[in-house]
Amino acid sequence: MNYTKAKIFNIALKNLRISVGIQNANQDDKNTIILNEFYELAKEQVLKDFDWNFANSYRELSLTGNIPSNPKFLYEYDYPNDCLFAREIISYCDKELIEFEIAANASGQKIINTNVIPAILRYTKVVENEAFFSTEFVMAFCWYLAFLAAPALTGNRSIQSDCLSIYTSILAKSKSLNASEGLVKNTDSCSWFDIR
Repeated sequence: MNYTKAKIFNIALKNLRISVGIQNANQDDKNTIILNEFYELAKEQVLKDFDWNFANSYRELSLTGNIPSNPKFLYEYDYPNDCLFAREIISYCDKELIEFEIAANASGQKIINTNVIPAILRYTKVVENEAFFSTEFVMAFCWYLAFLAAPALTGNRSIQSDCLSIYTSILAKSKSLNASEGLVKNTDSCSWFDIR
């Protein structure tokens, strides 16, 4: 199913027990204006709260050319522009989790420090197009959006609390569904890397 911002708004309104829906996400009514105010914040938080398959991305990082200010690390890499949440650094042969940190350089730009070269980052990317959202994500997202907007739209803290509780339970179910999709085998050898 293709989702739109307006459809997400209407589901969030129903979650808040508001029966009047909207036609498009650019309307000039109170409900639409408030939902627009919380939309990006809610989307970003729900994307960060779990490692959603549809937002999963990989990138070989680029060295900044600087020495990390943290002496614990050897290499400093640029933080990808489309990265919302860094999940892990992957090495071609190392099966252990690779230590890394997100920091800011002297100019205030986000960077990634680690001890491997090359470094491949697995991360949650920014997803702008609602058509790419999974059903599980939309269900969780609508409840979290309803949670954030509840005080302004309903003035009812009980409804807000219910929204957060349902979000938490849907997120837990979504995690198990999301995790069961796909299979990654561990390899005992790195001979394929030598061919590369």
